[in-house]
Amino acid sequence: MKNNGGDVIHMMVSSGGTQQEARVLYIASSSICDPLIVSQVVRYLRVLARDLPCCHLLTFERVPLTPVQSAEIESNLRTDGITWTPLVARSRSRVLNGWREINNGCKTALRLIRTHGLNIVHGRSFVPGNISLRACRKTNARFLYDMRGFWAEEKWAKGTIRQQMLKKLVQRAEDRLFHKADRLVSLTDSGKRQLQDRDISTPIDVIPCCVDTDLFQWNGQRRQNVRRIISVGSLGPGYQASAVFGVFAAAQHKWPNARLQLLTRTKQEVIDQVAQAAGCDLSRIDVAAVEPSEVPRYLSTADLGLCMIQPSVAKVASSPTRLAEYLASGVPVIANCDGIGDLLEIVPENRVGVNLRSFDSAGYQQCINEVDELLEDPNVSARCRRLCEERFSLEVGVRAYQSIYQRLITV
Repeated sequence: MKNNGGDVIHMMVSSGGTQQEARVLYIASSSICDPLIVSQVVRYLRVLARDLPCCHLLTFERVPLTPVQSAEIESNLRTDGITWTPLVARSRSRVLNGWREINNGCKTALRLIRTHGLNIVHGRSFVPGNISLRACRKTNARFLYDMRGFWAEEKWAKGTIRQQMLKKLVQRAEDRLFHKADRLVSLTDSGKRQLQDRDISTPIDVIPCCVDTDLFQWNGQRRQNVRRIISVGSLGPGYQASAVFGVFAAAQHKWPNARLQLLTRTKQEVIDQVAQAAGCDLSRIDVAAVEPSEVPRYLSTADLGLCMIQPSVAKVASSPTRLAEYLASGVPVIANCDGIGDLLEIVPENRVGVNLRSFDSAGYQQCINEVDELLEDPNVSARCRRLCEERFSLEVGVRAYQSIYQRLITV
């Protein structure tokens, strides 16, 4: 495979006079159909697999797929050099059934490692990480823990974990992953610093959530009159629905023609309730539940993106996928940046958006005024796109994982 500079990248190294190749088992945290798995796992693996002699993907299917669906997915992945093994999960409850999933997943992972001679196990998030650790202890495979955030703190903040004792047990298991992995991947520099402050000595690489810039594109046109504000993704736990509608309520007064486009599966009655409480005109709000493949089309017509995340201790390790999608589409953003990953360094410092400093009417109005000034800059959309290409493109992420795989098999 060739990178941008035209250099051929081989995931094969010489060690002690013998050739070693990266043979990877990637364990994902949920279904092969999950939009995040599609964008943050499958799209990466399709590129990585071109240079891997062996690439296996293990997923957890909590909603059964039909035989026709499974056969089609398996065929498409195999065409891209990926061998897919779906593991049927017995329940949608991650916490109550997590240990059962770990035990079943470990048996499957051991079989795949031993049958196909796999030497790297790439565990994405907490449950796959625990499967990977157990499997690697019983084999010579190297363990890459792709942490995706501080799992115990995230579940506590969302209310999925409600007992202090359970949180402590999960935290202890998570800390073991940080210490026992051969390498760690953090989504943010802020998360990496927090791990280092906790005396985690495992080598840590930072790879944010990236986006396929061939799918998400900017048409080169300047955005100056805001007509369509967009919010992509859930408005449920972990996100600030009230802030989305608070910002739009302020925007209604600034830009008479502005509309709010929500791409979400959040229930309409929930949306209406929060929007009315914020003083929004419901007739100016459009709601659509769309497939991931349709999101780029909606972003191509948007003038401003919203990224509103519920602050918590865990969010220091957060890298919102929607941010990368906005930037790739040349769409400036309003985001509550303080304490949310590296957003404070990314958004205002690069002048690709503004920081929402307070969740009140004064804060919402200040953001709208600042965005209005920002849009007077004719280069803002080009700056968004350029930042994405430099920092959040799929190519950047793939090269980073290639480098990590090479380092793991040279040790």
